[in-house]
Amino acid sequence: MTHIITAEMEEIRHLITQTVAKRNALKTAMQQWYEANSSRYEHTNELITVDSILSELDSHYKRLWDYHNAASIAS
Repeated sequence: MTHIITAEMEEIRHLITQTVAKRNALKTAMQQWYEANSSRYEHTNELITVDSILSELDSHYKRLWDYHNAASIAS
């Protein structure tokens, strides 16, 4: 079964990969922060924003996937 992957979908996958890397770096930094500090992590808002962006990218990719591949799934 061949799936359709458009240029836009490739770009979104690339953005998802970059966003996941940024999220992982922030989560690692947060873990290190809390090992050394008891105050609120200084980049919490950035992490929340990155999580939101990742969610939007995932949703957009799924919508495009469903749109372009619905016929191949049905057959």
